[in-house]
Amino acid sequence: MKIALVSPYDFPYPGGVTEHVRNLARCLSDVGHHVRIIAPSSRDDVEVVHPEVYRVGSHITSVPANQSVARLTLSLTLRGRITQILDHERFDVVHLHEPLVPVLAPLVLRESRAANVGTFHCARDRYVGYALGRQVFRALLSRLDARITVSAEAHRFINSYFPHQYSPIPNGVETDHDPISDVCPEVMQDGTPTVLFLGRLERRKGLAVLIEAMNLVAARVSPIRLVVAGPFSEFAAGPFRELSHRLGLKDVVFVGQVSDTLRKQLYRHATVFCAPSTGRESQGIVLLEAMAAGTPVVASDIPGYRTALVHGESGLLAVAQDAASLAHCLVQAIGDERVRRTVIAGGLIAANRFSWKVIAPKILTIYETAIQSRTSTRFFSMPGMLPETGTFNSRFAGPAAS
Repeated sequence: MKIALVSPYDFPYPGGVTEHVRNLARCLSDVGHHVRIIAPSSRDDVEVVHPEVYRVGSHITSVPANQSVARLTLSLTLRGRITQILDHERFDVVHLHEPLVPVLAPLVLRESRAANVGTFHCARDRYVGYALGRQVFRALLSRLDARITVSAEAHRFINSYFPHQYSPIPNGVETDHDPISDVCPEVMQDGTPTVLFLGRLERRKGLAVLIEAMNLVAARVSPIRLVVAGPFSEFAAGPFRELSHRLGLKDVVFVGQVSDTLRKQLYRHATVFCAPSTGRESQGIVLLEAMAAGTPVVASDIPGYRTALVHGESGLLAVAQDAASLAHCLVQAIGDERVRRTVIAGGLIAANRFSWKVIAPKILTIYETAIQSRTSTRFFSMPGMLPETGTFNSRFAGPAAS
């Protein structure tokens, strides 16, 4: 099958949607499908480093969105490049991630003549843009042959504006053990118990709450270290360094953006992984990655994170934005061996339910349905032109695909 995966976000810049697209592309390619990614990029060499990528849009604009910053191309001159790619590749399926995020995804959806699938990742309370542009967006979404939401929160949000049938398929995680993760990163080699935070330094990610919680943890667990990793600048880290110093925390390490290899090593060797987000998370890929690495997870008790873990079984959930509750859970995950064993084992089981070996076949089934729907619509009135049946995902046959 010839598949296009479309992401509106700056491809080299880490993010949940980009990570999802990259892993889905790898997984589909591994089983023999022809996969190309269409995305903007701030790097000129992206098509050299990632031959599967079509770079569409080089001028990236940072747009505040959902208490975060989205790195998008807002160029209105992309149509020629898009039509050139679509005419050349003649994809069977065009899979758009966040199909309403401007401007790349809507342009591709408008020009595509393939079976179109849309995945909606975002979770938020409301969005005035959808309310004001409901009629225009509804017409654009009518071009989709199938729709996916990655979590109950993502479904609640998009369905409140555009009621329709959405297939629930969560984000996936790589569960195969990578030996490179067994190498202990330098920052953790002295054996000090370490809490790992990995993410952008945005308010909704909750790092300030975690730093306040670490001040309480340090009174009960000593020594203790906090490692902060993610795509952030030294300027962005400044206020959090100041907060750490003001509270008297002596061992807070800001390592910044990390490679895929170092990220796996940090997950593997952290004592606890913590995701203290304040809200607006649809699921939390980082939770899945940490659980798959065999690391205890402490997270905020928010709807999106309840999709990924169960308190006391596959992780610990603390009251959101409550430093004392977060500290209590961290101390349990660090010092209570029974709790540690329970949530590690439960986390590994939960991660396997989200394995790409399970998730990818479900997405391929959606592709098949979308192709059949598009074929049926196109040839419905032509005798003898019934759509071909069969399965496109037979390469995934086995227990994991059930």
